[in-house]
Amino acid sequence: MSPCLTLNQVFKLAENIKIKMNAALAKLIAGLIPILILLVLLFSLEACRGNKSNSTSGGKTKVGWLARLFGKGKQNANSESVHYTSREVEKVIKTARSYRGTPHRDGGMNRMGIDCSALIMISFESAGLKIPRNSGLQSQIGKPIDKNSLRPGDLVFFSDRKVGKGITHVGLVTEVDKKGEIKFIHTSSRLGVTENLLSSDYFAKTYAKAVRPF
Repeated sequence: MSPCLTLNQVFKLAENIKIKMNAALAKLIAGLIPILILLVLLFSLEACRGNKSNSTSGGKTKVGWLARLFGKGKQNANSESVHYTSREVEKVIKTARSYRGTPHRDGGMNRMGIDCSALIMISFESAGLKIPRNSGLQSQIGKPIDKNSLRPGDLVFFSDRKVGKGITHVGLVTEVDKKGEIKFIHTSSRLGVTENLLSSDYFAKTYAKAVRPF
């Protein structure tokens, strides 16, 4: 057979290759169809389960395995996203306020003496919500919140270089009035557990960030 192909033979060879490629592509698409149908069914099932969960979980939103697989509901904390209810916020604030007047004591965790991060941890635990003991770690959970968007239940953090590096203090937002004035509860070295305005000079100067922990 001559190694040289005629123009007609070249066209026939190209046509055969095209037919084989189309057949392979069709086979590939046919194999993908069942997988696509399965994914659609799984997404539909997950959506139905999510709606049912929202209607019966008292306001807590649970993120399903399929949503987590595709990144939905991801947050900075190492736990599932849980949106607490107003009742839980009220419980957290009520518990924190029950400590008003308790002396400040570094490392303290009771009514004989308590520090800022312990007050926050204990207050949230009273509503069944667990957060870290350390204020630096507390500042890393949830999602960052702009100061103008703060609401009761959010955490505010401060950094005073005279005290130490990084986050040195934490407080819990208790009230936001119609004028946008923000009140928070925390432990004061002089007054113990007390409430102050975020706009006061010292706290305005040392304010570092705020987060919504849940």
